[in-house]
Amino acid sequence: MSIIAVGSVKASPGVTTLSVGLAMSWAPVAGRGAVLIEADADGGVLAARFGLAPAPSLIELSATARHELTTDRIQTSCQLLAGTLPTLVAPGCGETTTAVLTPLARRLGEGLGHLGEIDAVVDVGRVRVGSPAGDLVKRCDLLLLVARPRFDQLVPLVHQARRVVAQNIPTALVCVGDRPYPPTEMAKASQLNLLGVIAHEPKMAQTFERGLSGDQRHRRLLLWRTLAELVRRIQFRLPAGAGGREAA
Repeated sequence: MSIIAVGSVKASPGVTTLSVGLAMSWAPVAGRGAVLIEADADGGVLAARFGLAPAPSLIELSATARHELTTDRIQTSCQLLAGTLPTLVAPGCGETTTAVLTPLARRLGEGLGHLGEIDAVVDVGRVRVGSPAGDLVKRCDLLLLVARPRFDQLVPLVHQARRVVAQNIPTALVCVGDRPYPPTEMAKASQLNLLGVIAHEPKMAQTFERGLSGDQRHRRLLLWRTLAELVRRIQFRLPAGAGGREAA
């Protein structure tokens, strides 16, 4: 299995929305199952946004931390988003999520490496020094740094890109929208490969509530086409037999 971490360098560029769309598009395009994991140290929003229950969550999974984190234990702590996508939600409180993630992230990263034919899309929120999700980022097969193509996001993107690349973390750039600053210039300045430009659609969440099946109706959506192309590019970028890297 592969671990795809999705994070940002500045607040609110669309990381959670992209993570949901990526995980929903994964099986129809890649032909493999996916699990969505919310590991944002600032607190989870998936339960509230998509009408999921507050439990089970990372809290319930953490109770098994002293045991091996098997596929069954991880999946038992998941809920179904849009009725089909296994989703491990985080508590809504940032302090609680931080307290849970700090001891759990390393074990979770190791456990995800043994999920067989299921890949993991992990929303890690803001990528920053000392983040409780740091061990998950270090073990991912690919980190997607998400940014809006705006000048105010360029400077922190350049800084963070240099830091993660220095840690030998495979990293690529995904832009949400293509204005006002050219995504290709964002990639050039950050020296990251531009893996995709996702359509910025304000009503994405409502679309995801109904799921993305990849049927003919969804294939006509610009959002679906850009997500599907991103999944294909990620698949091409992943090393053969990816299964979570050893932390440096």
